[in-house]
Amino acid sequence: MIPDINFVESTFETYNHQIFNSELPQPRFVLSRARTFRGKLAYKRTRTFRGYHNHDFEMRISTSFDSPIKEWEDVVIHEMIHLRIATAGIEDHSAHGPEFRKLMNHINRVHKRNITVSTRTTPEEQEADTRIRAHYLCLAKFSDGRLGVAPVAKSRIFDLWESLEKFPNTVVTKWVGSTDPWFNRFPRILTPKFYIVEKKEVALHVFTAMQLERNGGRLKAVNRHYTLDELLP
Repeated sequence: MIPDINFVESTFETYNHQIFNSELPQPRFVLSRARTFRGKLAYKRTRTFRGYHNHDFEMRISTSFDSPIKEWEDVVIHEMIHLRIATAGIEDHSAHGPEFRKLMNHINRVHKRNITVSTRTTPEEQEADTRIRAHYLCLAKFSDGRLGVAPVAKSRIFDLWESLEKFPNTVVTKWVGSTDPWFNRFPRILTPKFYIVEKKEVALHVFTAMQLERNGGRLKAVNRHYTLDELLP
């Protein structure tokens, strides 16, 4: 089965009533041709005098995969868990941290579902995604020698800039912009987090990136290319 808008809307309505007591606000439903995920919840985050306010929720469902209906239901419920956490102002350590897993495990046990912590696609499916997209990335070198990459939505760069640069055990961090499709495989982060990558692999794709510098509330691209060792000595 390939999902359509009617399926997504009806599935949301059904499980909002059965699982969430009809308490979740209905997001915008959007069909996507993405091949790096089956489902994704996107929203805006605005700083107010009371803290951060999450709003303008959008649930994106990919139509690039043919899967059983029960799996698609679990994808929608997975994104509904994210919606619950975002609208309730629940603090979690990461996108699929302890609070997410606690609610997911409860739903799986009580409602006989098979929701998993990720709706990302397989490495083979990710390799097939060759779209040209703009990526804003924080690269990090850790004290144990490992390397990490954190893809950030342009609208969230300044919200996450300092927290990523001060991420535990980082030795050095650098920000770059890239359109290399290799980075399509990494979901954009909502909270401070790095994906660990192999040096020899990421080095091939960083060379064409442009280093980004912060100038107040603006980004400035450094007009030259750097090797990975130059960026993260």
